[in-house]
Amino acid sequence: MAERCRAVDWSATPLGATATWPKALRTVVRLAMECPFPILLWCGTDLTLVYNDAYRAVLGSKHPGALGRPGRVVWSEIWDEIRPLFDSVRAGTPVYAENGRFVMERVGDVPADAWFTYSLSAVRDADHEIVGFFNVAAETTGQVLNERALAATQAAAERAERQLREVFAQAPAFLAVLHGPTHVFQFANDAYLRLIGRTSVTGLTVAEALPEIVEQGFITLLDDVVSKGKPIVGREVPVLLARTRGGVLEQRFIDFVYQPLTGEDGANPGIVIHGTDVTEDVHARDEIERLLRVSEQARSDAEASEARYRFLADSIPVQVWTADPSGALDYVSQRTAEYFGVQEDSVLGDRWLAQLHQDDVDRTVGRWMQSIATGAPYEVEFRVRSVMDDGYRWHLARAQAQRDEHGAIIQWFGTNTDIEDWKRAEAELRRLTIEATEANRAKSDFLAAMSHELRTPLNAIGGYAQLIEMGVRGAVTDEQRIDLLKIQRSKDHLQSLVSDVLNFAKAGIGRIEYRMDSVNVQATLESVLEMIAPQVAEKALRLVPAESAPTITVVGDEDKVRQVLLNLLANSLKFTPAGGTVALDVSTTDADVSISVTDTGIGVPADKIESIFEPFVQAERALHARDQGVGLGLAISRQLARAMRGELTAVSESGRGSTFTLTLPRA
Repeated sequence: MAERCRAVDWSATPLGATATWPKALRTVVRLAMECPFPILLWCGTDLTLVYNDAYRAVLGSKHPGALGRPGRVVWSEIWDEIRPLFDSVRAGTPVYAENGRFVMERVGDVPADAWFTYSLSAVRDADHEIVGFFNVAAETTGQVLNERALAATQAAAERAERQLREVFAQAPAFLAVLHGPTHVFQFANDAYLRLIGRTSVTGLTVAEALPEIVEQGFITLLDDVVSKGKPIVGREVPVLLARTRGGVLEQRFIDFVYQPLTGEDGANPGIVIHGTDVTEDVHARDEIERLLRVSEQARSDAEASEARYRFLADSIPVQVWTADPSGALDYVSQRTAEYFGVQEDSVLGDRWLAQLHQDDVDRTVGRWMQSIATGAPYEVEFRVRSVMDDGYRWHLARAQAQRDEHGAIIQWFGTNTDIEDWKRAEAELRRLTIEATEANRAKSDFLAAMSHELRTPLNAIGGYAQLIEMGVRGAVTDEQRIDLLKIQRSKDHLQSLVSDVLNFAKAGIGRIEYRMDSVNVQATLESVLEMIAPQVAEKALRLVPAESAPTITVVGDEDKVRQVLLNLLANSLKFTPAGGTVALDVSTTDADVSISVTDTGIGVPADKIESIFEPFVQAERALHARDQGVGLGLAISRQLARAMRGELTAVSESGRGSTFTLTLPRA
């Protein structure tokens, strides 16, 4: 471009021969030609364009014809937008904007969106008269489009997760998701919480949430699922649960499946638990069996016993049937016949097989014959015709042999339970689990790629700005140092946003490692206060340190504890006006240590207290902050706290300050 500029007949332009140019203009032209950053000079009263090599990419097909031509002609498509900027500079106010959007015609006459971080300032001669305008323009189109793609991918992953959670919450069976080798609860639906008699178990290990089951063998089963990667199925498994605080153990019977979740590397990062509470069914069957035994002892009152039996069989909410020792059905309850839409005697003997789906007949008969031959309990799933929806529905059939005093089988007692809704929920759960896993993997892969794609140009921007500030390209004025500081601040802010998104994604998929140990509270607070001392002084805030015993320790990861405290203090500094107060406090119980950060800032509205811990959510007070971020700091901090078996809470009042409290187990 220097060669092109020397070749132009400037005397034929409104600027005139270069010998007549003001010294300041000639100097800034030479500076622009040697600068590797895109620079455009708007010279003279007609704003004639002079630009360097780096600016050619901004012009596109307008280069080289733009050199020496009036700016309003070259950039005619955006002239109405940018003309007020020159008026602002003439009035004494330089212009700076980040990610400004323009619709430009840089490839032929085709308009296209483009984004720039740019500045516009005056070039003045010795008499302080404006002889041109200095325009630095860094194109950020790729960065803006990448950020939008990142946001779209994140939104898709969150939608998939929400859909999965909705299925979990609405499932008729109990559902829970465990993570990691210690089986930490990530989710439990209402049916699961009702079963165990708890209101919340998220963030707790199974052993912590249900200590009464540790000795009952369920932890061993979970360990087997993780180590072997294979599901475990249980039918009518008894479990003792303390369903009320301080209450006695209550026996329940459950059907369950422990389904392993497979991670990206083939490992098993967690388990999905789903099943049903069949306690009432077991009790009903036990009661029927008890009545059968009673009726057997009272043969003299056979008719009354049979009537009582039939009444009970027709009353319970399952299909009831009996068979003779050979396996032929000799009785079905009225509910069973009504379900098939036939008369009771039309399904006796082996005629009940006509109601089965043809694909299930051989398997069902084979299992029934095996029980008849061995006397073992009968259990099988099959599809039967139903008048409910004019089709077939899945059922679970169970039967037990009734024996006389010599152990001979005298009768089979069985029940059929409609499990169609459970099977559909199980299939939907499996489908959504696969979709959520794939979406999570895609999100992780995309974030890993974006880490390199975004950080590399950010580091380049920071490096070139530092080289210019060091004077590598010549002396730097005070005004230029201010511009360089703005560039570095913008780069650091964007790098912080990228790091927050990546850290949140890593925490969401369990990639963060924790080194749990005893952490000294006072030493950790002192190191954190040293880090924030410059910001405290810059904002003229009053900092009140905590008065804690030097021997108080907590169980946690020292780096993660420091990260949470730094984030809480940074929030308080950000939202506390100059002259305000930020105070720390440490309180203890026999089990926990609480570290509080209290400020006299603008506070958080009462209806926003819990939402500020959600990802990508910011309270109203973020609108007052210069660097707003993306709303991940508190979400990450709460995840870290809960992963260390602690908690992060907030108490605030709009306009009167906030208190954030980190609670961790005492060492």
